[in-house]
Amino acid sequence: MHALDLGLFKYMLDYTKELLNNQCGGSAVQTLEQRLVSIPRFHGLKVMKNVSDMTRMTADELRNIMKVIILVLDNLYESNGEEEVSNERLCKVFHKFLRMYLATREDSFTSDSCAELQV
Repeated sequence: MHALDLGLFKYMLDYTKELLNNQCGGSAVQTLEQRLVSIPRFHGLKVMKNVSDMTRMTADELRNIMKVIILVLDNLYESNGEEEVSNERLCKVFHKFLRMYLATREDSFTSDSCAELQV
């Protein structure tokens, strides 16, 4: 998988960091980065040492973030206003994106996978 395949996910991460910075201040972004760095070692998952510079991330590092992003975002902040994006909604957006991404990475499409993408 090439880094260009993950371009949209990288954009989503950058946008999420900007959104968190605007809504909650720098503390939420620091907590996000701290959670990513503090993930324990697990087979097939590489531990990230520095996630503050997302412009230089490789495709492998982005794939590893994709594996844990929903767990990292869960209960990250509490929304205070109606115009803010709630934490639950942010997690749902990433969940839908990951489902779409996995469906489009398949070698062939079935009628079920096409129907799922239309929904």
